[in-house]
Formats: sequence, structure tokens, C-alpha cells
Amino acid sequence: MRGYTILQWLTFFMLYCILGWCFESSYCSLKSGHLQNRGFCHGPWIPLYGVGSCLLVFFAHGHEGHLLYLFLLGFFGGTSLELITGLLMNHIFHMRWWDYSQNPLNFRGYICFFASIGWGVMAIFLMQVVHKFVSSIPADWSYLTFVIIDTMLYTLFTEDVVFSVIAALELRERLGRLARNSEEIQNLRRSIGELYDRIGEAKQEWEQGAEELRAVQQNEGNVAAVKYVMESGMSLAKNTVSQAASSTIGTASLAADTAKGAVGQAASSVKESAGALLRSLLKDKERMEEELAVLEDGGNAESGKMHWWTKTMLRNNPDAVSEEESFKALKEAAMKRQKKESQAGTKSKK
Repeated sequence: MRGYTILQWLTFFMLYCILGWCFESSYCSLKSGHLQNRGFCHGPWIPLYGVGSCLLVFFAHGHEGHLLYLFLLGFFGGTSLELITGLLMNHIFHMRWWDYSQNPLNFRGYICFFASIGWGVMAIFLMQVVHKFVSSIPADWSYLTFVIIDTMLYTLFTEDVVFSVIAALELRERLGRLARNSEEIQNLRRSIGELYDRIGEAKQEWEQGAEELRAVQQNEGNVAAVKYVMESGMSLAKNTVSQAASSTIGTASLAADTAKGAVGQAASSVKESAGALLRSLLKDKERMEEELAVLEDGGNAESGKMHWWTKTMLRNNPDAVSEEESFKALKEAAMKRQKKESQAGTKSKK
């Protein structure tokens, strides 16, 4: 096969997958200003580059010195491969991993003229420079070396591809569920907002009540403070006061030590009851926020939130697009989880 053995072709494919990942991740990292791990898979390989490079080497054999031929081969071959791959991925997974829709002379975001020129230039560079280096790597390998290295690489590669396909199919399912969850998400967000208001009101109510109780005690004495508790809306403290001073609460001659004890117990009761109420409200808030996170991830009671593999696929490809309206919300949810996880990790280190 064009002067190479099957084992050499297998090695070429893997090496070009890795080199393509290096190129793609480096270019996108420089473009975005932060490190990116690009590609459909999670490991350091992009199959599209492996397939395209091997096809180029195969069809360019014997024409390595014809620059125009190499350019046209890269121009039309790279464009065709990119278009076919994009259409297939969009059909199967309802999303695609690149988007040229903002570039001039593009076709539905799958391909564009300037990217095609880039493929032509890269074809010349690959055949004139890169392939000479790549082909020299396995040139003197023994059969045992081929078996060990290729087995190791293809085992990891196959596992990565399988899990990535599963993750992409899960994303497709979550897109559909997220669209159906939209009304429930809005209702739950509204309920969480109301709960936040209730927590704030509860805190303010108890702080105000405790402050008023202290003011009455300081200005009018313990007996007046006890009567204030019994006559005001501080219902959480009434039972405590009643138990502490049930025999004398109706008279003005309530003993000072009894009144003082009743006020102290009332204040303690207010504090404990307020704490119990706030803990209950905060527990409800956490439960509702957890439920909201599941719904925003396009999940349900059975599927739960997005798995790490699925979230990472979205995070690694911020330029990915989909015709599904819920895709943007799903991608934002994955990015939001990443920010929260990063903040939690920073706090734990401190």
C-alpha cells in the first residue's frame, strides 16, 4: 500500500491524530487566551486529522513535488471530509463541534472558503515537511515494537471513542429533555427566589424581635419584657415564658428573678426557634437547587445530572453548535458547574 505496511499505516493514523490534536488545541488556546483540550474525544487525539492525513498521504504518493496538486488535493479533500463529517455528526448527535457561520463564504457553518485554503496550505506543509518526519519514526521498528505500541495506543483510543460516543448520545437525549423541562425550570426558579425572600424575612423578623425585646428589658425592666413577649407576635417564645412564669405572669408583682429567668429563656427560645426555622428553610433551598441543577442539565430523577465525561465534552468545545434551541442553555449549565467546582476547589485548598 503505497510503499507502507499495514502496521505503518496504523501508526501513521495514530500519530496524525495526536499531531492534529496538538495543532487544534494550540491554535484554539492561543485564539481564546486560555488552554483548551479540543476535539470529539477526551484524550490527545482528533480522528478527523488522522483520517484526512492518511488519505492525503495515500493519494499524494508519487506527487510529493507537485505543489499545485497537493494544494488542490488538500483544498477539495479537506473541505469534503469536513463537510461530510459535520453533516454526519449533526445527523447522529444533533450538534457539531465547529462552526464557520461567522466567517465569510461559508456553507451553513460546516465549511468556508478560507478554511479550505488553509487545508490546501497544510497539505503542502504536511507532505513537504511533516510526513518526512512522521514516516521516519516507525521505519526501523520491529514487529514486536509495532504490536506493543499500537496495541497500547489503540486500546486507549478505542475506549475514549466509545465513551465519547456514549456521552454525545447522552447529550442528544438531554437536549430533548431540557426543552420539555423548561416550564418546570421556570417554576422552580421562581420558588427558589421566593424561598430566598422568605429566608431574608425570617432573619429580619427574628433580629428585629430580639432587638425590641432587649430594648424593652433595658428601658422598662424584666416584668415589662415578659409581658411584651406574651402580648407581641413572638409566638415561638410564648410557651417558654408561660412555663417559666405561669403562676405569676398575670400580676405586676412578678418576682424579679423569675422575670429575669423568663426573659432569658424567652430570648434563648427565640434564638433556637429562629435557628431551627432557618435551617429548615436552608435545607429546602438546597433540595430545590439540587433539583434545579438536574433539570438544567436536561436530566430527570433517573438520569440525574450530567456525568463528568459529558460535561467535559461541552467544556472542551465552546464553539460547538446545534440547531436545538436548548443546546445553548445546556452548554451554559455545564460551564456554570465548572465555575462552581473551581470555586469549591479553591475554597477547599484555603
